[in-house]
Amino acid sequence: MSRFIAFASGKGGVGRTALTFNMGVAMSLFGEEVVMLDTDLVMANMDVITGLLNPEVTLHDVLIREKSIDDCVYEINQGVRVVPTGIHFETLKHINPNYISWNKIMNEVSDYGNVFLMDLPAGINSNIFEGLPEETELILVTNSTMASVADALKIRILFNELNIDIVGFVLNMWYDDKFLLSPTEIESILEVPLLGIVPYDREMERAMAMGRSIVELNPSSPTSNAVMQLAADMLGKPYRPIEPDKEGILRKLKKFVGI
Repeated sequence: MSRFIAFASGKGGVGRTALTFNMGVAMSLFGEEVVMLDTDLVMANMDVITGLLNPEVTLHDVLIREKSIDDCVYEINQGVRVVPTGIHFETLKHINPNYISWNKIMNEVSDYGNVFLMDLPAGINSNIFEGLPEETELILVTNSTMASVADALKIRILFNELNIDIVGFVLNMWYDDKFLLSPTEIESILEVPLLGIVPYDREMERAMAMGRSIVELNPSSPTSNAVMQLAADMLGKPYRPIEPDKEGILRKLKKFVGI
């Protein structure tokens, strides 16, 4: 049975797209066939962070009925596929977002996987929310800042008005600071369960620059383990955190100093 999981945020810059990408790779490592779809028609960048620079066919081409959805499904890893949206404003002028059925699009790509991750555009866009498949599991992504949480709360209120259930929220790019909201405070404000905390890591930015996921690049990092644990929890599968190879590091250090 197919699962549809959508990641939403009230504010841009909270790492939603990067989290979606890394969750896709993480779920594939548990044996799932994952398809990631960028639903941001204007400011999409899933293609960039996944290493798909200037894909020949994008969802824009499908929406103006020049190409088939099958033409813009790209396999980037074993078990991981991406449907990029594109950044061509010329084609965007011919697309009316009010008439897009995301449910229909997801059905058309259903043969390519069993888990479908949707990266929703930041902010309030009821056209996209109302067009999601009925069984979509919606996850809020936020940081610890007051502005980010306030915008996430606005999105949560909108979802309630649209009768869209929220599975919970992910506290992303987290670091301990007395001037930021705590996980407990955020959970109290949003009134939805905390699904996981993904710590801030500069390695995430390096991974994106290389078109790679952090779970591949540095699987023993706290951020990778947090993403893998979140994926395991959502899939109902066990996961044992990967510990850093301390003995390997020690051997390299001894070799460096000539011991």
